[in-house]
Amino acid sequence: MSAANSTRVNDCTIKIATVNGTGSASANTLLMKSIFRSGIPVMGKNYFPSNIQGLPTWYEIRITRDGHVARSGQVDIMVAMNAETYARDVKEIAPGGYLVYD
Repeated sequence: MSAANSTRVNDCTIKIATVNGTGSASANTLLMKSIFRSGIPVMGKNYFPSNIQGLPTWYEIRITRDGHVARSGQVDIMVAMNAETYARDVKEIAPGGYLVYD
């Protein structure tokens, strides 16, 4: 089986694109903790250009059974909830990845 067709279990990156000041930090942390409490090693990183309410913000969750704590360099699941960054966010999805949008 080629690397492109290999099955990955408990190994993906979720990136959530939102607007700063919407309560997304709490929701993102809750999602990450839920995955961790199910027994899967996870790492979360918040990316925001500023703490100014209304500006774009991203939260990346790396799920990996091997316990890696660095970014993987790909986005397997994009949750796009910011209309201003939608076009940019969609381009980051890895081939075979998923898009969840509002």
